[in-house]
Amino acid sequence: MSSADASTADTGSGRARPAGRRRRQQHARREEVLEVAARMFHERGYAATTTQEIGAALGMLKGSVYYYISSKQDLLFELIAQYHDDTLEHFERIVASGAAPLDKVRALVAADTAHVADNIERASLFHTEWRALPPERRQPILDERRRHETAVEEWLTAGQAAGTVRAEVDPRTAALALFGMVNSVSRWFRADGRKTGQQVGEEFADLVVGGLAARAPSDPDG
Repeated sequence: MSSADASTADTGSGRARPAGRRRRQQHARREEVLEVAARMFHERGYAATTTQEIGAALGMLKGSVYYYISSKQDLLFELIAQYHDDTLEHFERIVASGAAPLDKVRALVAADTAHVADNIERASLFHTEWRALPPERRQPILDERRRHETAVEEWLTAGQAAGTVRAEVDPRTAALALFGMVNSVSRWFRADGRKTGQQVGEEFADLVVGGLAARAPSDPDG
């Protein structure tokens, strides 16, 4: 390589490094905007929180916030979408597994509960503030929520056919009760409490499966 080529390569490399650093800084700053917005929406409510207040909490002018976001609604949508995408990771894995129906229910309750506990602020927004989104952004969330409920209903129905789930259980009612219990965690769980999110998830899973499982014929209490 000639000295001219080396000089060009060094210059190009020198330009790339600052550009890459700027992108990382911008990404980090945007993530900070999302974190602060999630906390403020959770604590104060979406409607009661202004973009100007989010900027003030970040030490930024209102106009500077719009460098990282398009609108307050976009902030809420992105926070809800991120949480939604994270839940899909374990949901799709459980759906695709070859586990028995009741084992799938157990796995979903444990994973969903731990996920809520570990992401209280965004979980709260996902379960309560979605109504602030316009219909075209709200509907995909409702459709996916219904898909989760339907999956549980199908697992319970399959479990009843296999004799592992109590015959008198109504799959639809049980699915709604199950998700209601899991979602309630966002209202009372504390990270500094006696138990971790994973521990609560395992306990919830035991409670749910214990209430759904059919008793063995030899059980004297059956």
